[in-house]
Amino acid sequence: MDKHITWLDSPTDIMVSKYTSASELRPYIGSFFKIRSAVFILCMGGTIECSVNSSECIVKQYNVITLVPNSFVEVHTISPDIELYLVAFSSDFMGCVNYIRSTMNCITYIYRKPIMPVPASTACLFKDFYDVLSGYTTRLHTVVNKEMTKAIFMICSQGSVGLYKKNEPLDEHELNRYTEIFQNFLDLALKFYTTQHNVSFYAEKLGLTLSYFCTSVKKAIGRTPLEIIVQIIITDAKAELKGTNLEIKKIAIGLGFSNLSFFNKFFRQHVGMTPQEYRGKSYTF
Repeated sequence: MDKHITWLDSPTDIMVSKYTSASELRPYIGSFFKIRSAVFILCMGGTIECSVNSSECIVKQYNVITLVPNSFVEVHTISPDIELYLVAFSSDFMGCVNYIRSTMNCITYIYRKPIMPVPASTACLFKDFYDVLSGYTTRLHTVVNKEMTKAIFMICSQGSVGLYKKNEPLDEHELNRYTEIFQNFLDLALKFYTTQHNVSFYAEKLGLTLSYFCTSVKKAIGRTPLEIIVQIIITDAKAELKGTNLEIKKIAIGLGFSNLSFFNKFFRQHVGMTPQEYRGKSYTF
């Protein structure tokens, strides 16, 4: 049976779930996922080894995880004593709220550092909130009440923003402008990365000079626009190589490379091995 990359999305505007057994999450181990939803997760016990947008992460007790839409996730291991609480807002619902504006002050840090530790007392308060949401969303009227869902989303997003503001204090004036440019660039990059690899394309799309564009993104995220584009391409390439049985040539073409040779060179440069070697590499979970 062929492997495949799975798009994960909430089947309803809001979904609240609780996982207290590794067996419940076992189907996710070793698979690649592209997350359409906005997801807020609380870990109250156990550990998960995973990668988010190509960065290796370990989720531990009293960690809060924020996944922005279009995140790439791969789960490596899950400990038997895992205890997770999850709230997800569907991609359709996200079209009804201004996620960028609601997280403007720290979207770059959420993107770069999706896991945030919190004190045990704070984690317990969050757990109580998840429990209340779980009971409330079992009632049909809550599922179809978008205004209530919007209010719940704002509580979740602003709770996340509060954590990042406390841990990553920054100059508000500079942060807002540079973050706005970065987020607009990121939205464009996620839309066009399979056809446009040139940084100047994105600067032109945003109506900015190339130098100001590059400087702004660097100040916002600590990385250049080219590094972000490369990360997105490599993340998708890895997911295609490990998560599908597509011919490597087709993967290369699908990611905007004119021929397999260019893709092989690009992949080796950034991963340290050829696409064929990466596909054949086994992992122990």
